[in-house]
Amino acid sequence: MAANPKHLLVFAPLFLFGACGDAGQDGAIGALGTLEGPDVMLDAVTEEVFTVGSVVGDAWDTFGSVSSVAFDREGNLHIFDSQAEHILVVGRDGSLLRTVGGQGEGPGEFGNVGSAIVARDGSYTVLGFSQVDLFGPGGTFVRRVQMDAILFSGLALPDGRLVASSYVSMEASSRAASSPDEEGRPIHLIPLDGTEPEILYTAWVLPEDDDDDDFDLDSSRTLRMSAGRAFEPGLYYDVLTDGRLALADSIGYRVKLIGLDGSVTGVIERPIAPLAVDDAIMEAERERYRESTAQLQNLQTSFQVEREGVEELAFADEVPVIGDVEVDWEDRIWVTRRGADGARDGPIDIVTPDGRYVGTLAADGLRTPGAFGPDGLLAYIERDELDVPTVRVIRLVSLEPEG
Repeated sequence: MAANPKHLLVFAPLFLFGACGDAGQDGAIGALGTLEGPDVMLDAVTEEVFTVGSVVGDAWDTFGSVSSVAFDREGNLHIFDSQAEHILVVGRDGSLLRTVGGQGEGPGEFGNVGSAIVARDGSYTVLGFSQVDLFGPGGTFVRRVQMDAILFSGLALPDGRLVASSYVSMEASSRAASSPDEEGRPIHLIPLDGTEPEILYTAWVLPEDDDDDDFDLDSSRTLRMSAGRAFEPGLYYDVLTDGRLALADSIGYRVKLIGLDGSVTGVIERPIAPLAVDDAIMEAERERYRESTAQLQNLQTSFQVEREGVEELAFADEVPVIGDVEVDWEDRIWVTRRGADGARDGPIDIVTPDGRYVGTLAADGLRTPGAFGPDGLLAYIERDELDVPTVRVIRLVSLEPEG
């Protein structure tokens, strides 16, 4: 099903477009080193920088639950511990610089925080239940913005607005009013000056196979989630430095560039076909569903989460090619492809907004980090052999074609 009709454009040939959908990667006919050609495997040279987090270390790096990490332009690492409800700021040498937030409901304290956005200047936008707290560089509390909606997550644009696909009104009538007339997945632009959010773009979605909602937040603050349909095309996006979104919402290999006016300014494609869903892929996905359901039950939120059992899980006919999209500090787009069993752990293509194909990282090689930083810094949220949360920082020294 198509997205918003106003976005059905005839795209100018900004890039070398690949014919996505029918030909698999082995059938690529384009020149080597182009989007239409076969994979060019990259050799990623890295060096270790530091690792923080242990059960017997300093008190500050005994993490409860590391929800996210981010770098500022100075290379300092910001670690959001959602269990302790604070942000730890770690210097380039792995030492603690300061702590931001803390448990509580007052100004400058974190209560029921869903996510924390860190800007390159070190300022913060902290998303909580029906409120957004703003902190300046250094962690000084600036102001609180009350909202009539829940923001589970979001990204910050260069102009200070938020962009989010998880905007959920707490009033049924408001929720209906904020939804588009046509089917699709709305991405909202959310000002923090008291004005109303607006829909930036409506992403494509497979036609529904039943009348059930994906989720419903009732008056008792219980989030009831249906099992849904596995291998629905994901909605993955990240922000480029000019404010555009690099966005994937298709079954095939297609990354759209969305301007701040909602227009599609370009498309990056490769001739890689989706996988047909078979019995082995379905069983692998059922196991992943069981694991994710267990993780949901352990979430510390201000609302209760209830999810249907795995026996209610339905399946789409094909596995979408793309499993994630992230943008690094050089504005390169890291496109994670799904693996052979449908998991989002396949090869990673690195491309540029103007359509240049840099190359591909092997599925068993360097992965997309939890955070990109300046000077090639990458941060990974991991667990050690004792299942203790850690954050490992490495530096990407170079990316060169193998051989």
